[in-house]
Amino acid sequence: MGTEGKGKLLRIYLNETKKLGDKPLYEAIVEKAFQNGLAGSMVFRGIEGSGFCCKVCRTQIPSLTISKCQPMVIEFIDTEEKLQTLIPVLKGMISSGAMVMLDAEIVYNVCG
Repeated sequence: MGTEGKGKLLRIYLNETKKLGDKPLYEAIVEKAFQNGLAGSMVFRGIEGSGFCCKVCRTQIPSLTISKCQPMVIEFIDTEEKLQTLIPVLKGMISSGAMVMLDAEIVYNVCG
């Protein structure tokens, strides 16, 4: 994808306990996206969430992960075409969670 211009942001919500085989699901998703030529990704760990895997995912002490279920968000920014080809693959990998796609205006994108 070019450095600037119109793009899409694909956001995936899940929890960190989910696995695909012996690998954390979020790692498998990022690897699959890279194999499919996506420009980049970012994975975030949340401190609290609900609705995607259990009633409430929560860290009791902000600096420690002591819950059995931590919410995760994975983000990809690329062209709509590339993301649309990846979505069916991801649906086959994710048994519970959510995906949303948003418009994105890429104003700066440099990989060092």
